Amino acid sequence: MDIRHKDLEAFLAVARAGSFRQAATDRGVTPSALSQSLRALEERMQVRLLNRTTRSVALTEAGDLLQARLTPAFADIEAAVDEVLSLGGRPAGRVRINAPAPPIEHILMPVVPGFLATYPEISLEIIEDAGYVDIVRDGYDAGIRFGLEMAQDMIAVPLADEVEYAVVASPGYLEVRGVPEHPDDLLAHDCIRHRFPGGSIFTWRFARDGVDVALTPNGRLTVNHAHYARAAAEAGSGLARLALPYVEPQLTDGRLIRVLQDWSPTIGKWHLYYPSRRQAPPAFKAFLSYIRSAQPR
Repeated sequence: MDIRHKDLEAFLAVARAGSFRQAATDRGVTPSALSQSLRALEERMQVRLLNRTTRSVALTEAGDLLQARLTPAFADIEAAVDEVLSLGGRPAGRVRINAPAPPIEHILMPVVPGFLATYPEISLEIIEDAGYVDIVRDGYDAGIRFGLEMAQDMIAVPLADEVEYAVVASPGYLEVRGVPEHPDDLLAHDCIRHRFPGGSIFTWRFARDGVDVALTPNGRLTVNHAHYARAAAEAGSGLARLALPYVEPQLTDGRLIRVLQDWSPTIGKWHLYYPSRRQAPPAFKAFLSYIRSAQPR
């Protein structure tokens, strides 16, 4: 059976992106060219790999099986090529990282310029995603998630210090609605809620003197990104609970005021995780070493 390598690559691109248009953009080709490759692959294999609609594509059972087997195989091929390219003494290749917005902004991006300058033969792809991701299946070298929210067969590396969240509001909001003194007081306030990609609402957790409080806040505004929550809090729309680095400038200049500070403990660290069962390619080893060295001691 004459299966072309480029058709398999096209299939993986569409499977990961979930659409021909996005996959075409990622690969720098036209959607029609990808569609032709997929039709050719399905004809040669005599099996349907994708169910197509006008807006998206979904893997069939055969497509799901093919993606699961091809992803690690292609990763091994890329790793082999990277190892050969790195024989000259400098790591080369591509590193793909999947992470939510907070660690991208506050951990990765501050070190990216230095890393790229140090390793000019390495390209770096960072994809923002707060949902559950199978990094092996989706072709990533590593992911970043909070705490230890990852598969058991992963190696986890803690990044930065423990995360502290702050409940903040504008001076105008607090003047009108009052300052909450206990987490239970939040139930009488407008809280700006955060919805995760999976659909759940971010739970606000507090602790003091051995007392733990967890509540799902009430509020008329729900967003899916910390920037929107901060902007809404600054505009007086309610109380927001955000990672402290997001609001430090606003707290310093008085645009926001922090409340319930004595109820806000640190709640764990971000971890970079990667598969334990696979030999890490030179480019990723270089990235891992660089980001670990950049963390506070």
